[in-house]
Amino acid sequence: ETLAGVGIDWTFASAAEDESYRSLSGSATRIVAIASSLGGMFITALLLGIVSDAVGDYVDDLRKGKSDVLERGHTLVLGWSDKTLAVVEQISNANESEGGGVIVILAEMEKEAQEELIDEFEYDDFGTTVICREGNPLLVTDLKKVNAAGARSTIVLADESMTSDQADARSLRVVLSLVGLRSKAGAEGHMVVEMQDVDNEPLVRMVGGSDVETVVAHDVIGRLMIQCARQPGLAQVWNDVLGFEGCEFYAKSWDSLVGKTFDEAVVSFEEAAPLGILRDGAVLLNPPRGEIVREGDEIIVLAEDDDSYEAGEPPADLVETLEEDVDDADEETPERVLFCGWRRDLDDIVQLLDDFVAPGSELHLFSGLEVDVQKARLQKAREQRKRPPKLSKLKVVHTQGDLCSRRDLERLPLERFDSAIILADDASDKTATDRDSQALATLLLLRDIQMQRFKEEDASSKRASPTPTATASWAEDLVEAKHRCVVLSEILDARTRNLIADAGISDYVLSNSMVSDAIAMVAEDRNVNKILNTLFEEEGSEIYLRPASGYLPPNAELSFFDVAAILRNREAPEVLLGFRADGEHSAVVNPPDKGEKRTWAEHDMLVVLAED
Repeated sequence: ETLAGVGIDWTFASAAEDESYRSLSGSATRIVAIASSLGGMFITALLLGIVSDAVGDYVDDLRKGKSDVLERGHTLVLGWSDKTLAVVEQISNANESEGGGVIVILAEMEKEAQEELIDEFEYDDFGTTVICREGNPLLVTDLKKVNAAGARSTIVLADESMTSDQADARSLRVVLSLVGLRSKAGAEGHMVVEMQDVDNEPLVRMVGGSDVETVVAHDVIGRLMIQCARQPGLAQVWNDVLGFEGCEFYAKSWDSLVGKTFDEAVVSFEEAAPLGILRDGAVLLNPPRGEIVREGDEIIVLAEDDDSYEAGEPPADLVETLEEDVDDADEETPERVLFCGWRRDLDDIVQLLDDFVAPGSELHLFSGLEVDVQKARLQKAREQRKRPPKLSKLKVVHTQGDLCSRRDLERLPLERFDSAIILADDASDKTATDRDSQALATLLLLRDIQMQRFKEEDASSKRASPTPTATASWAEDLVEAKHRCVVLSEILDARTRNLIADAGISDYVLSNSMVSDAIAMVAEDRNVNKILNTLFEEEGSEIYLRPASGYLPPNAELSFFDVAAILRNREAPEVLLGFRADGEHSAVVNPPDKGEKRTWAEHDMLVVLAED
């Protein structure tokens, strides 16, 4: 009668001495009371332990990123690679105009490790929040955890630890999981898939349907390196065009331009540089002269932001033709190109170069691999690609040597080359930092050898080139040497860029960064993928840096709009995107004050969109 439910305390045991409890056996009462009290204490401690463990596990799950993501309309990044941080940076830049956004990363890496790498990466988030989760992108349960169906866009990064075919097969399975999950939820966002091999692209497109956009990383880098190596300064133009830090691609329709020609549209934007027309989903860059802008057409431009430009009226004093003749461009001549290093997709790059150069050109391959191994690898790759056994325009010369050995590099006829490309050598298992260090050492050695040979050949023939006052004198000689031979270096780590800049060298391709920029741009606007694919196609128009003397008479007093109109009136029309003034190191794309007159020097360079 003294027990109430299961609650009992020590008062029961102490009360056993009281008269009211004398009827009970004193010893038995004490034993029952003590046992009951200990049992109650045990049960209470057990409950507290269970609750404590549950709370601890919940907090631990939160810390390890095992909780569900509730956001919608976010950008989802699946996988972790050398491009992840660059993608985060560019998406954050893109979200700046909206006051920020949300990026969710799902990777097979601990959440704390992901967050630590992001914290170490110096970038401006512009109000964008990054949420990290640990999980396997192949599993639908993990995709649900990051609300893949509610994402505005999904980026699937390739696994760089695998071969190209294995990485693409993994990406294909991720796409399959996403397609099934998205179809059930009625998702509207698109997917951007990084591919390693262009031959695997059709399969991913077939599985993903209209919701998928593919970016073939090696194909993009190969084309960029070939184009930039053949045109000094073009690498800097592409660095400015790709990403969200400068001008970006935008497409918008304008009622005021309907019925007018594209030639008139070119000189109607003070804050943008038109490139072409987006018509019924198809991209038409550098349209034919007199092309009419139709209802529903969108004008493709390069601009700082989507709300930073408006269509106006062409200048009243526009100059559209020149009375004075100018020199025609030189005919295409055979080239001598040097490749230093080795890549697993080298055969694709060689084939691209063969498509660009004139017949009779030479390609010298310099690598640490034995000559027989080099030939066997290229031949095997050509057979796998079902290509002809021989190139149509190029003669390939193989040389073995150490890329960091001056003695081996001096055996090369460097004074005979028109351009040289230093590849991020993957013939051996090295980190990105080690490969960049090797590329930087090779770059400086090549420049120094060139400088010495050019001085010996004809010191007076070197063309002076101004350099920043902070640049060391030895670096000034290196800059001068590039006027005789373009040396382009592939860089993997963006931090290496600062070292190259200190050396006064501006011709480099940040391969991982450029691919990341392209992926981020396509994630924000899938039409950008059509534009980039059109620019990288063998046929059609491409971006060039060409001397103004091929278009204008010396010291012509013309505005940017005037020159743009003159280029559109050529027999083979071109589109003017920017220019590089004589003596300057960087070209300006989409320059301000397009209507103001300026004096165009003979050695000014024009950034144009034209057919070769």
